[in-house]
Amino acid sequence: MRHAILGFALLAGTAAWAQPADLVLRNGRIVTLDAGDRVVQAVAVRGERIAAVGSEAEIAPLVGPATASLDLGGRTVVPGLIDSHLHQLFAALNGPQVQLLDARSIADVQKAIAARVATTPPGNWVVASSGWHESLLAEGRMPTRHELDAVSPEHPVIIPRGGHVVTVNSKALERAGITKDTPSPLGGVIVRDANGEATGVLLQNAANLARRVQPSPPPPPRQIELLKAAMAELNRHGLTGVVEPGLDARAVAVYNQLRAEGGMTVRTDVLLRGASKADVEAAIKLAAEQSNDLWLRFIGVKFPIDGGVEGARMYRPYRIVPGEQTNPDYRGVLLMPPGGEDEYVESLKLVARAGLVAQTHAVGDETIDAVTRAYKRVDAEFPLKGRRWAVMHIFLPTPDAIRELARMGVMATAQDHPVLLGHNQRRWWGEERAAYAIPIRALIDAGIHVGGGTDGPVLPVDPFLSMGWMTTRRVLAGYVLGPEQAIAPREALRLYTVNNAVLLGTERERGTLETGKLADLAVLSQDILSVPRESIRDTKAVLTVVGGKIVHRAGL
Repeated sequence: MRHAILGFALLAGTAAWAQPADLVLRNGRIVTLDAGDRVVQAVAVRGERIAAVGSEAEIAPLVGPATASLDLGGRTVVPGLIDSHLHQLFAALNGPQVQLLDARSIADVQKAIAARVATTPPGNWVVASSGWHESLLAEGRMPTRHELDAVSPEHPVIIPRGGHVVTVNSKALERAGITKDTPSPLGGVIVRDANGEATGVLLQNAANLARRVQPSPPPPPRQIELLKAAMAELNRHGLTGVVEPGLDARAVAVYNQLRAEGGMTVRTDVLLRGASKADVEAAIKLAAEQSNDLWLRFIGVKFPIDGGVEGARMYRPYRIVPGEQTNPDYRGVLLMPPGGEDEYVESLKLVARAGLVAQTHAVGDETIDAVTRAYKRVDAEFPLKGRRWAVMHIFLPTPDAIRELARMGVMATAQDHPVLLGHNQRRWWGEERAAYAIPIRALIDAGIHVGGGTDGPVLPVDPFLSMGWMTTRRVLAGYVLGPEQAIAPREALRLYTVNNAVLLGTERERGTLETGKLADLAVLSQDILSVPRESIRDTKAVLTVVGGKIVHRAGL
């Protein structure tokens, strides 16, 4: 009987092998990233999964009359790229807004704002996209309210930069109710000039004063359209999966509707927002009400504990917005829940009891130490090894924090912020902190599992720009910051593939190109493992496949 069963299984396997593939990519350099780190010549896809990988001769029998067979002309194929920290819906909503990434001076910003003002009904808001940085401007700073007033005296203007700072004009300050006498809110800074007047720059929770009076997002049907377009843009960069951090119930509804319509082309793992214990309780309940599949999973909670580069909580003071932020003792902001570290720990324990993932936003050294202490308190009751918890961003970890995080099995997600922000980090934080920021080499060498990401649209949604920075540490301003923290190209590729699959607990489904795994892959314009490191950022995806379907094709 046992032999009969084995014989049937072998026949079934042979039959499956003999069935023609739907898609074959051949005459390529297939970088599998499997346990043996094999590089083969061809890959066959049947349905949504990989049917086989191997030599041309091994794959040839799977080519049938209906098989789409593509000659790669020697191009490199890698597993579909996964971004461990990308605000996908935020990027979608940013799409129709004023784009400033190409601005190189405040005059360029004014020109872009003026063009939108000219087509906007009087009194309506003018909103810019967040994906730019003032370090690319000749002046090296945000425009002030008065510079925005010069081109928009009657339209309120809000220009976010990333998720932690905005600059607004006088009309927007008026609508937000911000005057000379308005105090900075807890966890935020209203930046003021020497006379005590608001300059228009609002940091952290102060930015929320303006955000709460700006226009509401478009209705859900329009958000779904924009989200589909954003996913198509990610596919153009070879991305097949993302972690979407910090969503609320309204955003969850948009994702669920897009999934129900069958319109997703990027696999999305969601972290719900948890700024307080009440938020976490609501997030756990919301996650329990969702269904998970290969396209959309609700995996845990994001905790925002400090700001960005201008709000990171540090042990030593630093200067931001030179000439405007005049507090010599400024050390950033700590955004613990209302009950402080104890409430944060209790919230983390709720996540642990629910069997969900916790990821914490932490930039400054003081913040990372606080997060490490909190994780240690949780680890004593709920051992963290195997839970795939992480620290997000992890700019300035102390050696002690690195050791403790490694001991607990806590992971890290690293992005390429310095590629845009590095110039101002050096001006604000000083050379030592700027060069050390996001020490990927040190983290890996200490045994911490690291996943890669872009934090788009805070940064350009381009994994190859990110990998280029990781391997060279060269910022867009032209110089290298912290070359000792650079990693090898193969390591960078792993951060965006198998490492992120492990981070998400989906390594049996994706992250490598192996028989039976999901057919998520990207064909590249050049071999990022052999070109000079300085050229990696120029790489393009010429073909992207998600679940066996071609979702992007250009130049192949």
